[in-house]
Amino acid sequence: MKMLKSGMAAFAAAVMWVGVAQAQEPIRIGFAVAESGWMNAYDGPPLKAALLKIEEINAAGGLLGRKIETVIADTKTEREQAAKAGTELVQKGVDLLVISADYDFGAPAGLAAQRAGLPAFSLGAADPKMGVQGVGNLVFTANGAAQVEGIDMAEWAFKRKGIRNPYVLEDQSIEYSKSGCAGFRSAWKKLSPDHPIAGSDVFKNDDPSIAAQITRIKSTSPAPDAIYMCSFTPGGASVTRQLRAAGIDVPILANVGMTDDYWLGAVPNLSNFYVPTFMSIFGDDPRPELNVFLDKFTKKYGARPESAYSVLGYSLIEQWAKAVERAKSTDAKAVVAELEAFKDEPLTVGPTSYSKDLHIQVNRPLLVMEVQGGKHRSLEVWRNEIIPSTQLLFRIGE
Repeated sequence: MKMLKSGMAAFAAAVMWVGVAQAQEPIRIGFAVAESGWMNAYDGPPLKAALLKIEEINAAGGLLGRKIETVIADTKTEREQAAKAGTELVQKGVDLLVISADYDFGAPAGLAAQRAGLPAFSLGAADPKMGVQGVGNLVFTANGAAQVEGIDMAEWAFKRKGIRNPYVLEDQSIEYSKSGCAGFRSAWKKLSPDHPIAGSDVFKNDDPSIAAQITRIKSTSPAPDAIYMCSFTPGGASVTRQLRAAGIDVPILANVGMTDDYWLGAVPNLSNFYVPTFMSIFGDDPRPELNVFLDKFTKKYGARPESAYSVLGYSLIEQWAKAVERAKSTDAKAVVAELEAFKDEPLTVGPTSYSKDLHIQVNRPLLVMEVQGGKHRSLEVWRNEIIPSTQLLFRIGE
């Protein structure tokens, strides 16, 4: 009997030891993101902020009592490399895969996670296909839909600037910019049913010249009282420079892809330029929590964030950690269920909601900023009144 009790005690001790050992195993987060190439301008800052949030969690005792470890694979702004990086990280046994801030360049890695039954979060893709419909039910994005950026600028321009005759310039290089313009057009029809947009034209981000488009803008009658340009750098900067050089001085309304000031050297002393963004990186955000984040980032890295996209990375980890804590597990299905229960969940980046059908934001506020004399200034936080329909989000019937 003593031998039996001794054996049972030894077995129980072994089970307890295994349980403790498993509990102490680190949680692993893999980053399949662009550390090189043009996408680094969008992936780099939120990657830094994500690592900052992970450091804060570890300093506070970890997540579920476990430390978080990270591993990074460079996608080099290449779709094929993104798929390879995602597959490699999945094979290393990560609990969460973080992918690039664009559907075109992040989805290949997201598919690797979906196939492996792992959750994936884009640093900032604004295409609604970065989710259930386009990649899978385990994939989310920290960003809002690009259509909302267009809606915000249409509402704000109509109600605050008195714009009545805008001209749309659409960058057709990637889904993000096309979706932004779709949002603007749709909102304008509702805001101004009797006065449609003045005109519309297209270009590609790597076009060396938009001379033909400028000619058509100048020949439009009545003359446009604003330009809505849905694009991203570097092409968006080139288009802005060419518009101003051609003497087109009306307000230019942009989307978030043109946020921050790292590109302003291409358009010296730019004025009358308006852009929605996640936060001000210049210390004048009207929301205290964003300035707290700015201070923490600056202290950590010795300089302010290069881009407002940085806060998306911080809140990506922030919200995933909340879901893990509520699920009391890193199990993919349990964590996804908690995320899908978010309803205006207060995060540093702003109120956040998901559902089983939408893993992207459609009503999170954005900060409208202006550029005057080459300097940014915060104007106001704007939350869209027009909520994009499913047809608009997936551009059905275009």
